[in-house]
Amino acid sequence: MRLNTYILALTLAASVQVLAEEVTLGVWHKLNDHESFEKRGEIRFDADEWFNLKQSREQVSASSTKSSKQKLQQQQQQQQQLLQQLQSSIVYQNIKLQASSAAALVEDFVLNVQGPIVIPEREEEPQGRDVDEDGEYVESEEEFEQRLEEWKMTQEELDEQDQMEKTPGSYVFYQIKLRDESRGWEAMSSIKSCLLVASDFQEQITLHLDQDRQVFAFDYYTSASKCENEDKKEFPLTSLDLFKSVKVDLSTGNAGPKARYSRAQAIKIDNQTGKPEEEKTFFQKYWVYILPIVLVMLFTGGGEPEKTAA
Repeated sequence: MRLNTYILALTLAASVQVLAEEVTLGVWHKLNDHESFEKRGEIRFDADEWFNLKQSREQVSASSTKSSKQKLQQQQQQQQQLLQQLQSSIVYQNIKLQASSAAALVEDFVLNVQGPIVIPEREEEPQGRDVDEDGEYVESEEEFEQRLEEWKMTQEELDEQDQMEKTPGSYVFYQIKLRDESRGWEAMSSIKSCLLVASDFQEQITLHLDQDRQVFAFDYYTSASKCENEDKKEFPLTSLDLFKSVKVDLSTGNAGPKARYSRAQAIKIDNQTGKPEEEKTFFQKYWVYILPIVLVMLFTGGGEPEKTAA
């Protein structure tokens, strides 16, 4: 009997472990103009555990309003412990790179935080017809005039390009992608690369869960809201250790009130004025029914009066 009970308990524990499977999201990023995303880390969490901790914390918070001072302190400590458990229930970890991958990271991955301005070299203005070693002309006057005209047209095109390139430089975006291999889900987001440098790589990721506790979207941002001039330079990424201050949180949407829709009514347009007709009053709508009743009452006099006894 005891053996059967023990086997049953192990079976239930194993089934619970299967149901409460940990979710693993791969974190991929794309630097500059690399053709493909490179994996930089993973996010791991148990949605059921997180929900239970969150619900417990909310219950403690609700009951603390009706507690004594001593009990309130205990509940506040309990709240703090639950908050720490909530934060520790979601783990971000960088992947371990092989030596070859680490070398490629140092060599190739440069975080360009602002698009470079490329100024092409210009040819000098032709001063006269070309001559050979003996000082004799090798082109006619007409050929020289044509070459000079082509040079002027080229300079005008370069001037127009300079005006476009000297406008405020375009920011380069750092792209990040989350991927759940178990169900084939992925989503992508991006920010200005200079915000990573300005925040000292303090990243924040908020995962949005649906009613089935599956991730369907995420928000990605940093602790910095703007970039300074010193943040707009090239920044070489020598190690994935830069991506270690990642704060990850979960968010669930509450079902809001359902919208109530009223049936649309056609608007009648006055053919003469071209404006919408004003809404008619009750008498204007039903005068054809009211008028006959009034006329009948007027002509009949409401019937003959009753005779009183003498």
